[in-house]
Amino acid sequence: MSKSRIFAVLLMSAMMLAASGGEEAQGADAHHVDWSSVLGKVFNSTVLFGGLALMLRKPLIRMLAEKSASIVTDFQEREKNLADTTVQLQAIEQRLEKVAAEVAQIKAGAVAGGQEELARLEAAGRAEAARIIALSEEEIRLRVEAAVRSVKGHIADLAIERFREDFKKSLDSAMQQKIIERNISACGELDEGK
Repeated sequence: MSKSRIFAVLLMSAMMLAASGGEEAQGADAHHVDWSSVLGKVFNSTVLFGGLALMLRKPLIRMLAEKSASIVTDFQEREKNLADTTVQLQAIEQRLEKVAAEVAQIKAGAVAGGQEELARLEAAGRAEAARIIALSEEEIRLRVEAAVRSVKGHIADLAIERFREDFKKSLDSAMQQKIIERNISACGELDEGK
């Protein structure tokens, strides 16, 4: 017999016992406890829940087994992801170490290049000082004035170029409008001054 047939037979017998217990209880005294009815209900409950447990046992076991398998799979995937992440972290740390070594090497090269350039500039400065001392005072004065004018012009050119680049970077429509208005009012002041 299949489980569903056994369950149906047990259910029918439990219902028949409950019906016979109910009829006897109607004729008995109201304060008297009908033990056969109580036992029938206990038996019916036992049969009902026992039948349910029998019928649901395999699906429940299967569901729990599937759930535990999915949890195990999830743990395995997480462990694999953790291992992959650890490998990636180690690779990143190795790259960072290489970058730090390259930065140190570039810094050392820059320091060495700076010292060489300083030595060259000092040598050129000493040579220039010896040559300037050899010139007459007037020639020195003229050359100094010319050099100062040249340096000032070069500095002015650099400052203008720098100002032009900064001005281009910070120029927006609101700034343009302010400049135009300032120039218009300055032109108006010049006309009033005449």
